[in-house]
Amino acid sequence: MSKKALFMVHFGTTHNDTRELTIDKMNKKFADEFKEYDLFTAYTSRIVLKRLKDRGENYSTPLKVLNALADQGYEELLIQTSHVIPGIEYENLVREVNSFSDKFKTVKIGKPLLYYIDDYKKCVEALAEEYVPKNKKEALVLVCHGTDSPLATSYAMIEYVFSDCGYDNVFVVCTTAYPLMDSLIKKLKKAGIEEITLAPFMFVAGEHAKKDMAVTYKEELEENGFKVNQVILKGLGEFDAIQNIFLNHLKLAIEKDDKDIADFKKEYTNKYL
Repeated sequence: MSKKALFMVHFGTTHNDTRELTIDKMNKKFADEFKEYDLFTAYTSRIVLKRLKDRGENYSTPLKVLNALADQGYEELLIQTSHVIPGIEYENLVREVNSFSDKFKTVKIGKPLLYYIDDYKKCVEALAEEYVPKNKKEALVLVCHGTDSPLATSYAMIEYVFSDCGYDNVFVVCTTAYPLMDSLIKKLKKAGIEEITLAPFMFVAGEHAKKDMAVTYKEELEENGFKVNQVILKGLGEFDAIQNIFLNHLKLAIEKDDKDIADFKKEYTNKYL
């Protein structure tokens, strides 16, 4: 019988409270779903790994785990990330996994949270009832990590899909790249928003949520005349519906090989031309 590994990969966090509610919760959910697989975990953020190591907590990188799995004779590998978008961290993970393509019999990788069009709609469904203010003068501002990758468009798209679903008082701001706070403030004023609810659009409610969002962003919004009614410190990973999106991605990867865009275009070119 071949050895099977379930490899859970996270950006990581230095905050134990949110880790227990998100990362640990997701690891358990997947381990319960794939009981015949041995569970392994890793963090991709080098900054998080260093800070954890400095306080005596050692977590592995994906490369270390992949090497260990190959050395221990594992043949079947399931990999699921909790990254929100298929950006730089996810691209690096895929590159590292591909470098081990000859070490394992089968490797299946589940996509990040926002990959397929339906993922955006499912996120709206998961968050809208609890998060979106009923008062149209009050906005929900989702604080995202941001990225320098072209996949930064994913953050603008989640705002677009909220609007398309009838929630036109939902806005996005990022801690990195675009859109930043100056863009957000202009949009809020143009929309006639007076009050704000802040919530993280991140898997964990860690450093960015507790400091950038709950302190810096709150103060900046208040300085610009907005009343911040609520700051929600709840990571996306606390929502069962969000974790189910990840779970469905891994199940989809197991069921069939993912088609890349080139295959998709070729299929439809042959069909219609």
